[in-house]
Parts: sequence; structure tokens; C-alpha cells
Amino acid sequence: MIKETHTIKTNLKGLKKWAWRKNLKGFFSVKGKELSDAQVRKMVDWAIAKGYEYDADIPVDEVIELLNIKP
Repeated sequence: MIKETHTIKTNLKGLKKWAWRKNLKGFFSVKGKELSDAQVRKMVDWAIAKGYEYDADIPVDEVIELLNIKP
């Protein structure tokens, strides 16, 4: 039996259009750390400006540097 996996990606522009008025705390996490509402907003705005379309396109090391996340 073949086990299929399903990957869900978040479209960043869609997130801004449909969920921007909500509290986005915990919507994304990095290295097991839940991001705050302000961190999510900063990351999404930055990623869209850089031309990323989906959350899966964003390199984790760039997010760590952007948000100054300590190991």
C-alpha cells in the first residue's frame, strides 16, 4: 500500500487579503518557536516584498535573521 502525503502551503498575498484583520499569533512557527502576531506580519510583508509566493518558499535561515530569533 502506498501512503500519500499532503502538503499545505499558505499563499502569502491570500493571507494578507483574507486574514490580516485577525490575530496571527501562532500561524507560523520557526524551529518550534511560535511566532507572535507582530513577527508573522513582519515576515509576511518582507516575504511578499522579496517575491516569495508561499510560506514554503521562504528559507528558514532568512526568517531567523529577519526576526533575530535566538537558538
